[in-house]
Amino acid sequence: MVVGTFHVPPALENCLDGKPPHMDDSEEQMWLSQIPQARSSRLRAKTISSIVDRVIVEKGYAAQQSSELLQEQWRIAVGDELASLTRVGKIQRGILQVYALNTIVLSELEYSKGDALRHLKSALPDFKLKDIRIRLSS
Repeated sequence: MVVGTFHVPPALENCLDGKPPHMDDSEEQMWLSQIPQARSSRLRAKTISSIVDRVIVEKGYAAQQSSELLQEQWRIAVGDELASLTRVGKIQRGILQVYALNTIVLSELEYSKGDALRHLKSALPDFKLKDIRIRLSS
């Protein structure tokens, strides 16, 4: 018998369906289960968005953008005059550090701190602000 360009010996003519004639389906499954399966690679392809996100964080672009956004919202929350007399610091454990130029500015900020915090919480929910700590600038 000839299949394609190959000559099939007479002993294997019954095997053209892919399994020997004496093997039933359960036997075939048993033998196939003993063949080692290829393992998935430990090296997974990463999405471009995850790589870009990591680069943004590593290079500090995210911190710079968030700092500018925080400064802008602080200016809106307390007004241009008070904002020009303060310096916005870091957020640690949900507490925004703000440095006032003098005690008069500090007192004014303490008075309007609640309104400013409410504005910042609504404008910047991702920052998860809990409080504002106002200190004298040194």
